Amino acid sequence: MTEALTEDPMALAFTDRDLFSAPLLVERTDGHTSTTDLAWWMDQPGARPPGDLAALAWVRPGTALDIGCSTGRHLAILTERGIGARGIDTCPPAVELAYERGVEAQLADAHTYTPIHPVDSVIALGGGLGIAETKDDVPLFLERLASWLAPGGTIITSSVNWKTTAHAHRAWVDNALAQGRYPGDVRLRLRYKNTVGDWFDWTWIDPDTLRTLAAEARLTVTRTQTFGPAWYAAELTREAW
Repeated sequence: MTEALTEDPMALAFTDRDLFSAPLLVERTDGHTSTTDLAWWMDQPGARPPGDLAALAWVRPGTALDIGCSTGRHLAILTERGIGARGIDTCPPAVELAYERGVEAQLADAHTYTPIHPVDSVIALGGGLGIAETKDDVPLFLERLASWLAPGGTIITSSVNWKTTAHAHRAWVDNALAQGRYPGDVRLRLRYKNTVGDWFDWTWIDPDTLRTLAAEARLTVTRTQTFGPAWYAAELTREAW
């Protein structure tokens, strides 16, 4: 079967009426493959929510901006709590589904977007810290997110602590370390049925490294919470205003 390379696999998954006939796959350059579960985002009955959803409890009253908001489920939860929540995402069908949900979302990239008004919380869950692309890019990315905050605001993000799963990715970790690379820096691509996306950079930042990188951005990790063996969420605040 010929692989199509001209369309976005995630966009196709969100618009496929037969969505659950095939998984949305995430492929790494060494051949490792994982599955992205879209069932909860598509409101499927009985679907298990992502573990880091619990970190939404850290969102303070006021306003919130969710980057990578997908179909807007975070936004709906926050809106029900009386929080002025809005989101951005780079996937047009996901933004359209969020709009149909009745929440405020727009098509935009966190690397170029700037909110009109400061917000009390910036949310980057679902591994959203990886939007920075590489470990070395994280401080500047965090500085950008922090520039959107009102005084006293927080960044709430999540990632995977690759150190706790290194045994399952031993060859990858050992090879990265031998080459002087940070093992959390990866290149990925998405696959849905016969459609394969372009390779892109992503990063998984372990908690200790996050504290160091946050300090470079004049931020402090004020709390963390783990979800399962590897996923964790972190809250960051500015050191000084």
